[in-house]
Parts: sequence; C-alpha cells; structure tokens
Amino acid sequence: MNTKFYIPILSLFFLASISACKQEPITVSKVSTRQKKIDSTIATDKTIDSFIKPFRNHLNKTLDSTLCIATITFTKNDGGLESTLGNLMADISLQRAQPIFKERYHKEIDFVLFNHGGMRAPILKGAVTSRAAFELMPFENELVAVELSYEKVKELISYLAEKQRAHPISNIQLSILKDAKTSKEVTINGHLLQKGKNYIVLTTDYLQQGGDSMNFFKDPIQLYKIDYKLRNALIDYFKSVDTLQVKLDKRMHYAK
Repeated sequence: MNTKFYIPILSLFFLASISACKQEPITVSKVSTRQKKIDSTIATDKTIDSFIKPFRNHLNKTLDSTLCIATITFTKNDGGLESTLGNLMADISLQRAQPIFKERYHKEIDFVLFNHGGMRAPILKGAVTSRAAFELMPFENELVAVELSYEKVKELISYLAEKQRAHPISNIQLSILKDAKTSKEVTINGHLLQKGKNYIVLTTDYLQQGGDSMNFFKDPIQLYKIDYKLRNALIDYFKSVDTLQVKLDKRMHYAK
C-alpha cells in the first residue's frame, strides 16, 4: 500500500510601504494552503532523474558489493537469552573499539551491552554487504564507553535478569534465575563480579542517555567518546574477514 504524503504550499501576500529614507516593517496579510499528494502518481522528472542516476548507481554498487560471506542466517531470536546476531554485533564492536580505546585512554573495556530492539534486520546467509549493515543498524548510533561503579553494574545486571531478553552482550556471562528474575552468578572477562570495583562498559550514545530504560548508564563516573559509529564498526569488520562466524555460548542463560 502506498503511503501518501502532503506538502503544504503557502501563498503569502505581503503589503509593504517603502519610503525613500526608511523601509517600514513587512506584514503578512493572508496565509493560504493547499495539499499536494506525493505518491506514485507523480511523473518522474527526467532531467532530475538523469542527473541523479550516476550517483544512485555508484551508491548502489558500493552498498551491494560483497564484503564477506555468512554461512548461516544471523537473527536476534534464535537462542533464547542470547542470539547469533546479538553475539556477533557485540563481539565485533568490542574487537573494533578496544584498540582505539586503549590507545586513546590507556584503559580497557570490560564488557559490552546493547539493546535487542536496536537490531533492525537479520544478516542473511550468503553475501554480506554494506547494505546489510545499514539495514541492521539504520541509526547514527555512536559507540561510547562508560565507567560504572559496582552499584551501577548491579543495576545493569538486575535489568538483564528482570527483562530476560536477548540483549547483545560480550565479555560478560550471566546465570539467571528464571522465576526469581535475579542473577545467580556473574563473571566479567572470566572473573567473578568484584564488589567495590568500577567497570568500563561499551554501549551506544542512545543507550547511554537512558534509551530503552537503561538508566544505569546515565551520569557515569566517566564518559569516554570513541568517535566510531556502530554501523561503521560492523562494515570495517566485514571488510576484514572472509567468513562471519559466531557461537551461541550461553553468555546469558537460565541457571539449572
């Protein structure tokens, strides 16, 4: 079904009195509008289309060039409390952002958290292109890192345990009590969560500002800018490998 849009066309009639020495203020005497449908019934302007065509062709060629191969289809709903798509996106982001972060701040990112709803399309089996990255992440989200206190990290873990949704995470493993909606055990970078320790978490600027009710990211001890779009991190990774690989490794799972 075609969606119809309307553009108001304003007709402004001005009355102005201009003297030789001084221009009087301009006043609007009348405002009127009419609706113009923007849909498939409007004929293509051949002059404009011919001007745009080489740019459109170049863009499509760039977006559709094969960067690597996916041997399976990566989706965000194929692993219970985790997913192949979420694991892939979180792992890629950590791999691409970590060296930039270490060089700039002389520290290391401890783990990654994104949101399930931010993944807008699967990566289909076969050729992986830049277009796939734009479809997966159509937003201009920037990667940022936040330094959180132990108490804030506990809030983060409680959020994951309560939501029980496959939010993309990396370098953190959680064992969740399904009925109690609490965590039984948490390890970060292979070590148990340590009381009194601050942790640096990679996320997006959208989530850092409280998007998806992730309010624990607000007012961190320190906010670190990385100047790297999440989408660009994906594309750069696609260019660097021949084949996409990821595992469902129980990084978040229900406790037995």
